Amino acid sequence: MDSIARIERKRKILELLNQRNFGIEELAKLLNISPITLRKDLQDLQKQGLINRVWGGVTLASHALKEQPFEDKDVDSLKEKRIIARTALTLVKPNEVIGLGGGTTTFELSKLLADVTNIQVITNSVNTAYMLLRLGIRIIMPGGISREGSYSLVNHKINEFFEGIFLDKYFLEVDGIDIDGGLTTLRSAEVELMSAMISVANTVIVLADSTKLGQRRFTTIGPIEKIDLLITDHKASKDVIRIFEKKGIKIEIASPEGDEEETSMSAYKFK
Repeated sequence: MDSIARIERKRKILELLNQRNFGIEELAKLLNISPITLRKDLQDLQKQGLINRVWGGVTLASHALKEQPFEDKDVDSLKEKRIIARTALTLVKPNEVIGLGGGTTTFELSKLLADVTNIQVITNSVNTAYMLLRLGIRIIMPGGISREGSYSLVNHKINEFFEGIFLDKYFLEVDGIDIDGGLTTLRSAEVELMSAMISVANTVIVLADSTKLGQRRFTTIGPIEKIDLLITDHKASKDVIRIFEKKGIKIEIASPEGDEEETSMSAYKFK
């Protein structure tokens, strides 16, 4: 298992490659490590399909490039994301404190929370916060600096913010979820916040449409063992679902829109 220092170093490599391509010597110098150490890290990242080795240098794999702007992502799999959000809604109880991460599916969930009484929501997403305020829901925001291409705020002292805070449930949207790769995201700047919210949540619920299953993206949030439930849509591969279930992951398949009886209530009832 990698040390924390090596995990952070590989994350830094991906962040640098997300800006531009690098030669081996230049990248090693930036990271203050030897080329030999760097090559070992690059070998691991190449096995994960996150980078490409080229003559004398390295590039980020095409599928791990910068995420789309929020408005563009909002169109992709929108129907499935709304179905997932409706299923997630049935898990929110009155008087709870919940966390909502950034992303289009969690934004769709925020639109549905008006009828859940006396809840409080912690989020770093400005557009989600605005929607919740319009619905009369009390919000708590960590604050921070705006992140390019999104409506999220990033705070590098996020662990201090979450000291003494408890979440009943944390709804986390990911860009990829894989048995070996764990939970992954394109939003590297928000990984610290995601990890902090996972650590203070009683129940962690991942929202991921079927296109995210079996995928590894940019940087790791944590292992899949960190989650209590995965909600995905009906287009998910049965083979992929069986692999997750064999690993002990609880999965909720959100039914297609129009099947009111099946979408009215999740099978999982968390305290």
